[in-house]
Amino acid sequence: MPVTLRRRLVVALAILCTVSFVAQFHQFVQLHRLDDAPQHSPLINQSRDINLAAAAARKIEHAKQLSSTKNVHIVFSTDCSGYQHYQSIVSYYSIRRSGHLGPTTRIVSGCTPSQQVEITNEFERIDPTISKFHVHFSPSFALKGKHYKYSNKPGGMYHWMNQTTIEESVIVLLDPDMMLLRPITPILGVDMSVVSEQESMNKLRDKKNKNQLVEYKDKNGRIQLLRLSNLPPLPPYITQGVAAGQHFGIGGLWSSSGKPDARKDFREFNLTRVCGPSSPCLNQPPQGITDTSIHYTTREEADKNYAVGPVYIASTFDWEDLLPKWHEFTPRVYEQYPKLLAEMYGFTMAAADRQLKFALSSSYMVSDARTMSPTESWIWVDEYGENSRSVCEGARFNRLPGETLRRLKNYGYGYQHDEITSSAVGAGPLPTTLHYCQRYEFANHTFAKRKIRHDFFRCDGTPMDFNEDAIMRELDLLDMSGLSESQKKVQRRMAYMICHLIPLMNLALEEYKVDMNC
Repeated sequence: MPVTLRRRLVVALAILCTVSFVAQFHQFVQLHRLDDAPQHSPLINQSRDINLAAAAARKIEHAKQLSSTKNVHIVFSTDCSGYQHYQSIVSYYSIRRSGHLGPTTRIVSGCTPSQQVEITNEFERIDPTISKFHVHFSPSFALKGKHYKYSNKPGGMYHWMNQTTIEESVIVLLDPDMMLLRPITPILGVDMSVVSEQESMNKLRDKKNKNQLVEYKDKNGRIQLLRLSNLPPLPPYITQGVAAGQHFGIGGLWSSSGKPDARKDFREFNLTRVCGPSSPCLNQPPQGITDTSIHYTTREEADKNYAVGPVYIASTFDWEDLLPKWHEFTPRVYEQYPKLLAEMYGFTMAAADRQLKFALSSSYMVSDARTMSPTESWIWVDEYGENSRSVCEGARFNRLPGETLRRLKNYGYGYQHDEITSSAVGAGPLPTTLHYCQRYEFANHTFAKRKIRHDFFRCDGTPMDFNEDAIMRELDLLDMSGLSESQKKVQRRMAYMICHLIPLMNLALEEYKVDMNC
């Protein structure tokens, strides 16, 4: 064979081998690509399907945890007085009746040994399983000769968390003078959408077009949250680094401390003495500090992220991080501000120090019937039903008003009542809690927490008086009265609280007698 022909054959064979290798390599690549599902091998398809199914299962499980209150541990702090003892019992029964599924713990500070035994025995009779209603005893943390008992809140919480194994991933701190209508869940903005002004049954702007409020509805169209529109975006849910709570107007007050525009109580207030010289809770660097890496809290940041009060909702991890500072800061705040709310200011300063931002909402409570602040969800009460009667109509000494039961039926929560046969679809929203820290009066009925007998809960206890006929007559007269609209609004709110707090007290007494086998 001529040399030239031999060379041509060798070249041709080399080309054929190269083409074959490239084709086989291309086939290998196609079989093992992870970015194009149709070209997967059957084995890889199966593996990926398993991974996707596992991810979907995790997502479903996570959604279940978010929607279930089993993962939420509710806590409230009290001293050992009879005054806060009856509040603890009615609070627990409202929590249980609301549909909450997780545990509840009462932290009691400053009890004698005999008081501890008495409370423990009573609570074990209320919850023989000892799985839903817990009690934790701590020493007293009251300040200034035990006159300021509210410092028991950070002290007791800190003591409880250091001595308790907490399985739940979310902790809610309430005040003992709160009754729940709805359970508290870790869900915030996930699967929520903003209710348009055209959809809303409530007037979300005031007359001066300020303080616009925004409602959030779930995928079933039920309104769940209410908050000011100028706040930061609503995060999806409570998790590490994401907290939530009731909007209080206290955030910006302390953040102006030491400045000429600060309120009188805070003009001479020294934040450095509370938080330390390098804390983010300061509003400006202390004299002589030049470290530019430290973040300082502005008035706007305090107003929008730290103006929080009970209801406090945060991950267990964040509580563990926050509590040492809150416990440490509260006595320092009280030294300069020896007044009511010192521990609340201490909380907001501790949150700023740890840079734990709170998603603020107005819908976690109603409290002060006279307030016109948009930080409480009174707007949902002001347009309750068709007329003034709706805030109380159907209420009895041990039964909530019909409109309230209809709204609860729409949510699918507790307090269900067989008599509610009308459709609940499209029923309006409800505040989460009733915070009864004020005095409420309407139609010769008064509810004032300091006037209630401390031994209200006993086997021979009598229910609180409730005259529904007198209340309805007064509401009818209210619509025809010459009072201004703002005065009528206050009176309707007073009636609303009377027609909810008294029946809830009496319902709790009935349940207490059953649990105690009276």
